[in-house]
Amino acid sequence: MVFTLVVIIALFTLANQMVVQAADLTCIIGPHHKASPSPEPDIRADTACSRYSSLSCCTANTSHSIDKQGERELYNRHWDDCSVISTECERYLKVESCFFSCDPYFGQWKTSQTEELPLAGLPVCASSCDEWFDACKDVPVCAQNWLTDFKEDNETGRLHCVTKTCRTFAEWYQNGKGLCETIWGDGYRYVADNDNCMVFDFTGDNPNANVTKDISGAHSFERRQSSLSFVLAFLSYIFLQF
Repeated sequence: MVFTLVVIIALFTLANQMVVQAADLTCIIGPHHKASPSPEPDIRADTACSRYSSLSCCTANTSHSIDKQGERELYNRHWDDCSVISTECERYLKVESCFFSCDPYFGQWKTSQTEELPLAGLPVCASSCDEWFDACKDVPVCAQNWLTDFKEDNETGRLHCVTKTCRTFAEWYQNGKGLCETIWGDGYRYVADNDNCMVFDFTGDNPNANVTKDISGAHSFERRQSSLSFVLAFLSYIFLQF
């Protein structure tokens, strides 16, 4: 009986280790990203990035910069070159900036390239992309792809739009899918809700911890954990028969 209990405990320990290893807890390459995620208790509760205080790829200083001036301090990229950004659009731009800068579960989609293209094909839930689009659809901006359509001024270091053409989000992107799959190049991929995808905005525990890169086999983190639990329960039953 003692031997049986030892085996069962060992199996559950192994299962927990397999679940933990399902997520690649390393941060993407970037000037404002840490090498690996860790708690940031100094991120204030009233800021856009507060949801990441328990585990984050950004520092409290980065969070403060996003909350204060958006991407001005981080990348010298100005959202309001064409006109004043609406309050709701600015809020959502900050939410998405926090997601990109702070979320600790991007490791599976890291590229081997440089800061210019730190991730590729990250699955983002359709609802998050659609909410972002709805919040900003009437706001004019001067670039479509924000990775390639800005050029740095050699004297001031400020990023300026290459084309100088102001169009609304609706004109540039048409919908949430066009927005998510264009604005950061190949970084994001528009995915149906509840289909192994990440969200920009949430409360409580970070649900993005449950998202895995292997969606081709239709197995999310939660499904694999459930299947593993079933196998362990079956093995436990067998052991208890002896």
